[in-house]
Amino acid sequence: MRKPFEISTGAWWLVPDGRTIAVSSFHESWLASHPAIAGGALHTVDFVQKSGWLSVTQYSDGMLEVISRDILDPRQREALRKLLEVNGGAIKKLVVFVPVIDGCLTAEAPLTADWERLSRNLDAFAGKGT
Repeated sequence: MRKPFEISTGAWWLVPDGRTIAVSSFHESWLASHPAIAGGALHTVDFVQKSGWLSVTQYSDGMLEVISRDILDPRQREALRKLLEVNGGAIKKLVVFVPVIDGCLTAEAPLTADWERLSRNLDAFAGKGT
């Protein structure tokens, strides 16, 4: 059984309370096969925005891709912090997408292990304080 926030290579849903749900192929395929949970969402971004879950993909080269509905939301932010804390040894590069923000935030190790600095970068990416 996995620890909260623990993932491995592949696609995952991360519930902000730490539950991780493995996706056997693409997130969209999972949504199509779980309509009761998907609630009508057909695409990853739609589901992330409706559910508050994070879409997470860990690649074999150490890149972690995260789609968050709102990276300034305290539950989303804490989920990302714990995800990085639990899986830090496997993460060499982080890419964060937020559907309502153009572009993405990228961070490479050792920044991915420095939560205080990374948190400031996330704030800047989200336009907090501007």
